[in-house]
Amino acid sequence: MKKFLPLTKTIVILICIFEVFLNSSCKTIITYPTPPGLQTSPDLKLRVNNKPVWVERIATKLDTFDYTTGLYGGMKMEAMDAAAFSFEGKINLKITSGEKIEKFVIRPKSRNIKAVVKNNELSFSIDTPQKLYIEINDLPHLAVFADAPEKNIITGAGEGIIYFGPGEHKPGKIELSSNQTIYIEAGSIVYSNITGKDLKNVTIRGRGMLQGNVSISGTHNLNVSDIFIRNTKGWTNTLTDCNYSSYRNVKVYGYEGIWGLDGINPVSSKNFTIDNCFMRCRDDCVAIKSMNPELSVDSVSVTNCVMVGWSCSDGVTLGFELNGGPVQNVMVKNCDILYARGGGRTNGHSGFSIVCDGPAVVQNILFEDIRVEDNVEFKNLELIVTDGTLYGTDPPGHIKDVMMKNISWENPGKPFVINGFSAENMVENIIFQGCTVGGKPIRSANDADFKINEFTGNIVFLP
Repeated sequence: MKKFLPLTKTIVILICIFEVFLNSSCKTIITYPTPPGLQTSPDLKLRVNNKPVWVERIATKLDTFDYTTGLYGGMKMEAMDAAAFSFEGKINLKITSGEKIEKFVIRPKSRNIKAVVKNNELSFSIDTPQKLYIEINDLPHLAVFADAPEKNIITGAGEGIIYFGPGEHKPGKIELSSNQTIYIEAGSIVYSNITGKDLKNVTIRGRGMLQGNVSISGTHNLNVSDIFIRNTKGWTNTLTDCNYSSYRNVKVYGYEGIWGLDGINPVSSKNFTIDNCFMRCRDDCVAIKSMNPELSVDSVSVTNCVMVGWSCSDGVTLGFELNGGPVQNVMVKNCDILYARGGGRTNGHSGFSIVCDGPAVVQNILFEDIRVEDNVEFKNLELIVTDGTLYGTDPPGHIKDVMMKNISWENPGKPFVINGFSAENMVENIIFQGCTVGGKPIRSANDADFKINEFTGNIVFLP
């Protein structure tokens, strides 16, 4: 007897064949359940191929610290909207605002997304996974996490698996063990801090939300992926002496607190990968540190990331705390830095930086294919050796062998600061190749506002 497909499956296949005929792609759109207890955006709605996607309003507090007077001027509200889904094929996104759209920006600008505005609707199409940051009028900014469909979904607890299904969870602090997986399913929010020490083979993943932070040390083969981590206190992800480890497709939002809300911090770690992540942080988005004299930093890569340094924040920094062993073989490549703002202990943050505050030798560093957009408040770039006392009592260190390749800065009016500390504590062997500022090539220090002191050497500009 011949077997036939169920009618519903047959209809789906026919629809896909029809779409392939029309659009050369069969679209898959997966929306996620709405976790309980969270706020829906009162300003923005999102539809993907006419399918509604929930938009969250994450309301937060923003300090109004005056960096000139050193005084706090009270508190006011800041907020970010966020929407997440997964898809395959080419899709159309339609954002509907509660007011007429007078202005908008879709970031990263490097995506070159063309949009159409009609009254209070903004429409555009994408055909690959994207992390977008959309500004409409003066409304809270919208982060859109349009992911590829999730693979290897876990549907329940099992041996070595801590499982959180859709809904709200308050398990208290989670202490990880070796050979363990935490799975946070889409539609869930887990209120917890995750910690662990001296572990092997640890995984944290899923498309759900973690409200808290992650602090893990002495660990081999830690892999964190996909989750949306929201944090209001301390470094969001503190990874100390974590080797052969990775963060992939992680979204980080650090808010409310004033200082110390870094995004992802590999500390004294080796063979550590941060790839395809989104970070909007109230302190440095990625901060690579060396804090133990018996340990070093080696082979850390930051690739394909989108970074919003919202306040007191660089996109990426090597520093400040470099009072441990050498920092070497670090690569930052194909990243978009959308904002870098706020003051600090070196008179303002920059798009990205090396701030050697301690005796470490920083060497063999590559920054390549980086786009620093227009919202830079103080500096485009900072490579400096301090006296070693900004965060400790150590002697100064050394920066050498740094390559800047194919980097664009949009802000011609912001300085490039390159300062050593002494004849023994230099910044040297710095190469700029194929770099631009304000769309114009940087062929010499005269092509931008370079502030270079006498304790530097061999700064080279190549076409």
